Amino acid sequence: MLIDLRDYQAAAFDAARHHIREGKRRILIVAPTGSGKTVLASAIMELTRDKGNRANFVVDRLSLIDQTSRTFMRYGLEHGVVQGSHPLYRPSQSIQICSVQTVARRGWPESQVDVFDEAHVLHQSHKARLDQAGVVIGLTATPFSKGLGKYFDAVINVTTTRALIEQGWLAPYRIFSCAEPDMEGVTVKSTGEWDEKEASSKALQVVGDVVAEYLKHGHPRKFICSAVDTAHVDELARQFLAAGVNVATYTYKDSEDDRAEVTEEFRKPDSAIRGLVTVTAASRGFDIPDVSCVIMARPLRKSLAEHIQLFGRGLRIADGKEDCLVLDHSGNAARFFEQTETFFDVGLDELDDGKPKKEKKKPEKTEVEPVKCPQCRALHAPMSYCPSCGFEYPKRVTVQHVPGTLKELLASTGHQDIKLRSIWPQVVGYVLERSTGDQLADQRKAQAIYKTLTGDFARARIEYTEPVECGPEVRNRIRANNIRRAYGKQKEAAHAV
Repeated sequence: MLIDLRDYQAAAFDAARHHIREGKRRILIVAPTGSGKTVLASAIMELTRDKGNRANFVVDRLSLIDQTSRTFMRYGLEHGVVQGSHPLYRPSQSIQICSVQTVARRGWPESQVDVFDEAHVLHQSHKARLDQAGVVIGLTATPFSKGLGKYFDAVINVTTTRALIEQGWLAPYRIFSCAEPDMEGVTVKSTGEWDEKEASSKALQVVGDVVAEYLKHGHPRKFICSAVDTAHVDELARQFLAAGVNVATYTYKDSEDDRAEVTEEFRKPDSAIRGLVTVTAASRGFDIPDVSCVIMARPLRKSLAEHIQLFGRGLRIADGKEDCLVLDHSGNAARFFEQTETFFDVGLDELDDGKPKKEKKKPEKTEVEPVKCPQCRALHAPMSYCPSCGFEYPKRVTVQHVPGTLKELLASTGHQDIKLRSIWPQVVGYVLERSTGDQLADQRKAQAIYKTLTGDFARARIEYTEPVECGPEVRNRIRANNIRRAYGKQKEAAHAV
């Protein structure tokens, strides 16, 4: 095989082949954003072609046709495209990229292997094909759809979002909770989501806050902003433009040519477009790595998949990109906190089989509730101290949301990185206040203080750190440790005498 796979991709590839040898014919591969779904699909295409067979890669969005085609070309995979009057229509090629809407009308090209992209969204054409095709491999980052387990007989977890962040394949993220609409009394539809018209009316009330918070905390980052409906999209775009931020809309109301032109421009590193405002059109499979800000302005009541899909638009890595900033004007980050963190940590548990579930009696407090720091208003997983400011909790603190106040929710790469970003610069500031000019001595002193405070050595150097003023919490903890150490030395000296 010519395509070079990462270790976890190769393991997933081998697992799929094992399932096929064992007689499984409907395999779902769960691959988080940034894990290389299309690269894995390319390897499957390559193997199928090399065996003298034919394969179809099936997408449900036109924007994904050319995106996938570029990837296949990069790996030297000659292919045709089955979609409208596409210039790459070449039915003789053994590899075809297909629009599911087009094959529903024209019929499916002959193949021995079909790969369904975004397989958590199965159209009737997909479902009908499952009964006719040879081997079907589904790819998804969000396997939460009801009844998905009825269509696949094997599941492979490629890796987890947390592992990808820790290994440097995804960017770390910071989430801030901003002013959000009051959804009290909004009608809930049979789908479990809020009525769009009513939700849009509520969301329109905080559009000014969305723009203001981006200007204050996100500008000039490239961003994607979600909205409830096209009226909400238009008002967000209007106010961003009025504030001097060049944005474009990306909805079903925009023509296909306009969307393609916007995407091409937005993809440029030096794009004149700072932001893309959309409902859902750019939440799935829309990969522009240098997007470093995600604005959540569409409140979701039940759709964890939509939340994670939008989240993923900002997690890819790019040159010069340090992290992804999430500005949450929807309440979704707190609403889906436990589910999102669990999925990012361990991946898929099991597919929903579509059968009614008996209500299980849950033990009290089974879910992880986020804790909000009373000192700095950071929201984070329960621990003995605030990872943002170092405040030590006398007891468990529950969430108290203050609308209209910006506060950091969480960092994504585990406690070590949180501490490194929040506490290390304060330690450096403290040490430099007392520096004698010996950089090596300063580094050792800073590491010793940091180790005492956190239990870890910092993976950082003073000379590469922007110091900040040491806050009262960290300063008091350092002072307390100094007193304790001095007292210990006095006791040792007394015992020695």
